[in-house]
Amino acid sequence: MAEHLILSRQIDEEAAKKRLQRLGATACEPAWVSLWAAALGLPNGTPGAWLLSAQKMRRALLIVGAELPAQTTAIDTELRIESGLPPTPEALNRLWLWERMATPRHWRIQVLDSAPTSIWLPCWLGYARGRQHRLLVISGLSGEPLPMLKPIVLKGLEQAYRNGSESETKSSGVNKRREKAV
Repeated sequence: MAEHLILSRQIDEEAAKKRLQRLGATACEPAWVSLWAAALGLPNGTPGAWLLSAQKMRRALLIVGAELPAQTTAIDTELRIESGLPPTPEALNRLWLWERMATPRHWRIQVLDSAPTSIWLPCWLGYARGRQHRLLVISGLSGEPLPMLKPIVLKGLEQAYRNGSESETKSSGVNKRREKAV
């Protein structure tokens, strides 16, 4: 897997808890979601914005600015969720078209021909109990809700649960064999 650029977390735990409580969550935890950043700008120019997406996303995220807010330190032991392969150039163009249509501005920039950059996007996951359990995802950069990341996060949590239960099953099976041998 390619080396990920790590985006800097701007929202601390207290601010995330307050935001998630307003949205109905009773518990929260930090997480990182791997996405692909495609540069947006004028042809033969420097990037002026970034389109963050993954292959199976229906709507992309937009970060305005020439540089991505990267950090130099590595990710701690927080939850990491992989989103998979980068979107195709056709998918990036389609996502950018939908983003331009969703905003009332007149965008003259386009998706640049450079390869997408692999990034870790900081997020906060909020959990709410009720008749059904709910998952909320907010950005670790702005605190805004990110409903388009919910399917990726749910799939990542399911895989983490399966990997955890498989490793527990394997380790308990080894221990049972050892007990029988003794």
